[in-house]
Amino acid sequence: MRRSRPHPCRTIWLAGICGLLSSQLVAGAERHLLRSSAVPGDLTKVQVQIDVGGELKVVAEGKVKPLRMTVAGKLAYEEKSLESGEGRGTAAARSVRYYDQAEATIKIEDGGEKPKLRGDRRLIVVDGGASQTVLFSPQGPLVREELDLLDVPGNTLWLENLLPAKSVAVGDRWRHDDQLLASLLGLDAVSQADVNSELKTIDADNARCELAGEVHGAVGGVATDISFKAKYRFDRKQRRIAWIGMLIKEKRSVGHVATGLDVVAKMQVSLAPLAESRRLSGELLNSLALDDAARSVALECLAPAGKFRFQHGRGWHVMSDAGEVLTMRYVDRGELVAQCNVSSLADAEAGRIPTLAKFQQDIEKALDKNFGQFIQASESMNSSGHAVYRVVAEGKVSDLPIQWRYYLVADRQGRQAVFAYTLESELARQLGDADQELVSSVQFIDRPGATAGQPTRAKTPTPKVGKKPRKSQPDRG
Repeated sequence: MRRSRPHPCRTIWLAGICGLLSSQLVAGAERHLLRSSAVPGDLTKVQVQIDVGGELKVVAEGKVKPLRMTVAGKLAYEEKSLESGEGRGTAAARSVRYYDQAEATIKIEDGGEKPKLRGDRRLIVVDGGASQTVLFSPQGPLVREELDLLDVPGNTLWLENLLPAKSVAVGDRWRHDDQLLASLLGLDAVSQADVNSELKTIDADNARCELAGEVHGAVGGVATDISFKAKYRFDRKQRRIAWIGMLIKEKRSVGHVATGLDVVAKMQVSLAPLAESRRLSGELLNSLALDDAARSVALECLAPAGKFRFQHGRGWHVMSDAGEVLTMRYVDRGELVAQCNVSSLADAEAGRIPTLAKFQQDIEKALDKNFGQFIQASESMNSSGHAVYRVVAEGKVSDLPIQWRYYLVADRQGRQAVFAYTLESELARQLGDADQELVSSVQFIDRPGATAGQPTRAKTPTPKVGKKPRKSQPDRG
């Protein structure tokens, strides 16, 4: 049986139909450039709601113990971008914010607290450096609780970088790089990640995108695993991201200074353009020292009994505040370097402090059989004009070489503070001058009826800095 050949007219007609369908498919896959209009000087009103639930993981008696916890936080601020970012995208690499609201309710088991940002720390600079985003106040140092309150996921400094670098059609996906994910999630580093966004719908007003993926990284040298989902809306008329909602599931290991986590965080961020802001006026910003050299990245800490305050680098973390002694640890790139016990002593007679030799004797007695030798003993004054004794000793604990650094700080009124550092001898170089930074910033809190006058030496009660004393001859080395 002979096959019939296609009729030439039918072939032409089918080709025409295929061409028509093809053109319709191409039209349906129209591509769009979701490019941000963000430029330096832009003003934005931001509102953030964050809710966290799950468990904290703490180590108690050598075992990991879970503690139920919830957090409900609200942030509201005006933000002004200061500089253009480097590389892909146009998002600012630096901004300044004024916080109208910054507060949270934290519940852990049956206890809780409600941290708030102080009224004289509402101005905050967000500096997106090459390796890490840093928040600080040009009005003065923050306390750790304030920093933790402000440094939340979804940093608006980087949101615009979620947008694709090239034109996309509905259904197209694009991958986010590790540095952006670290900045958005507040991680020190990302070891592995697979997070992509997809354009879901688009109309004349908005483009709606969804994001999902896994991130494995580290915070303070502690491993963390994050499952990350988000939806965000790009306002096509404003050409800015106007809203993002995030769901973050995180499991974080227990670290030297931080609790472990097994939590779910839900977060919503709303953004709206501002025409002007009197709180972030050019005149105000020009009056502030916002450059890197002048930024106050140190944190402030109130010592036991509220008798004095001091500043410390962000590597220092308060571990406990038990009455008369404040315990801190210093961590560098995830490694525990040193521990410091901070205490205030009973006031001496105004204008009279212990001698350096007497301070050494008490240290030697306190270290008892662990004492080896003194390698340094010196006198100086800190930035507030307080007398400072510094004594460095070496010895062994269970055959492990240990170094101790003791400081006595005293003012004209006879108020005294002791900083006692303990570290493995081989970590002395790694600690560097991080011990002296705390001592140099000590400021005793003024009280009525203060007596002026430069301290002079006298034999007075000295600090209890350790174990049962024993007699031994000091060697200043």
